[in-house]
Amino acid sequence: MSIAAKKAVALGFLAAIEAGDIARCEALLDPAARWCVQGHGSFAAADFLASLAQTIARAATRTIAIGLVTAEDDRVAVQAEGDFAFAEGAYRNSYHYLFRIAGGRIVAGYEYLDTMVAARFFGSG
Repeated sequence: MSIAAKKAVALGFLAAIEAGDIARCEALLDPAARWCVQGHGSFAAADFLASLAQTIARAATRTIAIGLVTAEDDRVAVQAEGDFAFAEGAYRNSYHYLFRIAGGRIVAGYEYLDTMVAARFFGSG
């Protein structure tokens, strides 16, 4: 699989989140994948997708502005700015995603974010 194709998988996943297309997210995420979120731990693919589906359902709008993208071997790194509109207000955070891609799917995801921004919006519990 080419580097360009791996980038397309990673960016397609983020575009699917922005579009609210959880079926597309599921198609791009390997069922055996692990998703690690800074400050929250590591999740099996099914658990991550269930949580993501709840977030998508709660957000009236979702914007993920892609910044820098680079890739090497099986890894794609993406810097992004997220802006989600929830009933309780706007949630804006900065992200760095590191995707591992194999066989046209995400086999591991690492999500880094400003944990202080997340704690202020969602609470620390």
